[in-house]
Amino acid sequence: MVRRFVSLCIGLSVVQGMLPGLAVVLAAPLVWNESAAQGRSVPSNWTEKVKPYQVMGNIYYVGTLDLSSFLITSPEGHVLIDTGVEENAVAVLDNIRTLGFSVKDIRVILTTQAHYDHVGAHARLKNESGARVLVAAGDAPLVAGGGEGDYLFGPEYHFPPTEVDATVKDGEVVKVGPIALTAHLTPGHTKGTTTWTATVRDSAGQDRKVVFLGSTTVNTGTKLVKNEKYPAIEADYKHAFEVEKALPCEVFLAAHASAFGGPEKTAAAAAKGDAVFVDPQGCRAAIERSEKAFLAELEKQRTGG
Repeated sequence: MVRRFVSLCIGLSVVQGMLPGLAVVLAAPLVWNESAAQGRSVPSNWTEKVKPYQVMGNIYYVGTLDLSSFLITSPEGHVLIDTGVEENAVAVLDNIRTLGFSVKDIRVILTTQAHYDHVGAHARLKNESGARVLVAAGDAPLVAGGGEGDYLFGPEYHFPPTEVDATVKDGEVVKVGPIALTAHLTPGHTKGTTTWTATVRDSAGQDRKVVFLGSTTVNTGTKLVKNEKYPAIEADYKHAFEVEKALPCEVFLAAHASAFGGPEKTAAAAAKGDAVFVDPQGCRAAIERSEKAFLAELEKQRTGG
């Protein structure tokens, strides 16, 4: 059941904000893992465990080598953004506990895009934590239906259905104690792709604008022209790029660690601290690369090239 969120639960509210994906196209890896749950294959770096780490302030990376999961913490409860493929549930749970946090303290699970590689473990994490799952209306049916009805992907990319406790609107702010995450709807990659923003204090005491970019990648096989299942896809993608380019962005994070240089920045942080994650130029460049690829694919489809 999907219903609008009413802020009655203790320590959690959604309020109106002031403001109205990004994954990279990865080269095919040499090693693939078979998913017993779905009868499909996934890149090995999607499920390879890594040590969790602090990105900046109260933001922690608790995902696998390339599939991101972010834990935003507070004394009054935590927020988890994305969970990876279904088989990543154990890794995410272990990483949260390794950092010394309780899974039961997760109050909200958020989504950047409702594809199997980013919400596949939502059901397990919701069950383990008791958290509320909040999703943009455009992606709510996919999350609740386990991927059924996706405009591109078929049954082989389905995932465990997860009850959606509430939908979020553009500009709404999800709050858990002092945590405040603003939703910016950036559809196209999925109909409910969402970019999230927050302000976080770095180790030097400076407030930084953090952007969790919703994917704006055009997946192979996506029809950008005359898409009967998604007539507004071209307009939505263009809107998404305008939204993301307008956001103040000092620290950018994404659903794939490789998209924001996670492994490289983490290695550098050992010597240089969290300043390595301050990368406004990288944020802008990542969005522009994705937009360039989108426009090239759009032109190709229009001209039949």
